[in-house]
Amino acid sequence: MARDLLPISPQLPADLRAEIEGARDTLAAAKAASTQKAYASDWRRFCDFCDARNVEALPAHPDVVALFVHVEAEAGIAPVTIGRRIAAITHHHRDAGLASPSARDGAGVIAAMLAGVRRKYARKKEQKSPVQADVLKAMLGTIEGMGVRARRDRAILALGMAGAFRRSELAALRLEDLKFTNTGLRITIPKSKRDQERQGQVIAIPEGRFIRPVNLLRHWLHAADLHLADPATGKPRTGPVFLRLTRSDVPTTQAVTDKTVARLVKTAAAAADLDPALYSAHSLRAGFLTEAAARRANLFKMKDHSRHKSLDTVADYVRDAALFDDHAGDGFL
Repeated sequence: MARDLLPISPQLPADLRAEIEGARDTLAAAKAASTQKAYASDWRRFCDFCDARNVEALPAHPDVVALFVHVEAEAGIAPVTIGRRIAAITHHHRDAGLASPSARDGAGVIAAMLAGVRRKYARKKEQKSPVQADVLKAMLGTIEGMGVRARRDRAILALGMAGAFRRSELAALRLEDLKFTNTGLRITIPKSKRDQERQGQVIAIPEGRFIRPVNLLRHWLHAADLHLADPATGKPRTGPVFLRLTRSDVPTTQAVTDKTVARLVKTAAAAADLDPALYSAHSLRAGFLTEAAARRANLFKMKDHSRHKSLDTVADYVRDAALFDDHAGDGFL
């Protein structure tokens, strides 16, 4: 979503106009593409709300925005989503060179309505079951044979848990991000949800003795005839690691999507006689942290591996794993 700035004067020199256009592209990159897409959808929803009530969306009156918050909450929209929609409204006003409704809200009605919505419609965070080592082994055991699809699916599940990957990261893995070593696999993650500045991070996946994620990945790469370097020239190869397959299980050149990962987790859970409603793609990431916490892994090592910005989320896994350790009631209950 490009910023709606004033048009560039045609009287400016051509090279200067080109520079200004380039600067606008950089400005547009300040927000991730996913945020821009969400803001566009949120703004359309607010405009439809205003059109239905014959009031202006730009500039919007603070009371209208507060009413919008109430109506959205009554419709079952999550408070966090409503908060993002208010941010989108603010964003569009600033793009138009106008003060946002919140900035003109002397009575604080928007903030008060948001606070009321958060208290009245607060939702308990839905927790999916983690795919710990024993659950993962059960899931892998349901994928039989050495066909292309079986090898790919086993590699996705094993690597997803071993790398504490978000499903988007797993789907976006590329051959140039992989480096096999004598002790396992180094994976460079060039960009993630918490790394919008693309600083990147390298994580290590050990060979392992039980799940053996590196070995399962090798099986997939061999089946799909994927090489990290050209066998003839030795030059590095590029492209997705996990590929879409045709109905006859022939690898394409296109990467799987994050939805592929989500469906695979649920399918494998059901095949292992587990309730698929309790599992999601995030269960792989949560499974690594839960298993690591149960085995008293170093908290900072866990944080580094999972690429969390804060220790707080990782510490929750450790606290949960140690809930019954040295319990205050051990001596008398």
